Amino acid sequence: MKKFAVLAVVFSAVALFVSSAFAVGPLRSVGVEAGYVSPDLSNIQGESGTWVAGAYLDFGLPVINLYINPFVDYYNWSNGTGSEQINFHDWTIGANLKWAIPTAGPVSPFIAAGASAHLLNVSQDALSIDQGDTKYGFQAGAGVKVGVTKSASIIGSGWYHVVQDANNWSMRAGLAWSI
Repeated sequence: MKKFAVLAVVFSAVALFVSSAFAVGPLRSVGVEAGYVSPDLSNIQGESGTWVAGAYLDFGLPVINLYINPFVDYYNWSNGTGSEQINFHDWTIGANLKWAIPTAGPVSPFIAAGASAHLLNVSQDALSIDQGDTKYGFQAGAGVKVGVTKSASIIGSGWYHVVQDANNWSMRAGLAWSI
């Protein structure tokens, strides 16, 4: 719960900084996503995927179709059973530069890339392990935004995060609301 509170404060601070730094381009949309993540964890055998969830904001820049996209994501991966179970948590906070490719109509593809901080935690009861660390990484992604109503859109996206010892790729779907 403490990490969640810290992440909420950091995410809010980034959002406030971005909104004041880019006052010409105000908040354009708010979104939530959920999907599948496949972690590539070093030195752990028998990996499988798990769920990922996140939230983001899109702040417009003075350049048309270009956005600053701060976000926060979370996933929890587990392997094994009982006291032998290994748990891995990743809270990610970061920002992307996002370009919405201009099209005529409700379908708008986009590409994005940016940097992020990953608050990682690994635990295992049998060995009394509970270690946390912060790693920094980069991510790139692409997706499509389909307008359903004037203010609501469906989002589909794919992402790859490059993080020391914890790379991952994910496929997501979600909703965005225009502000």
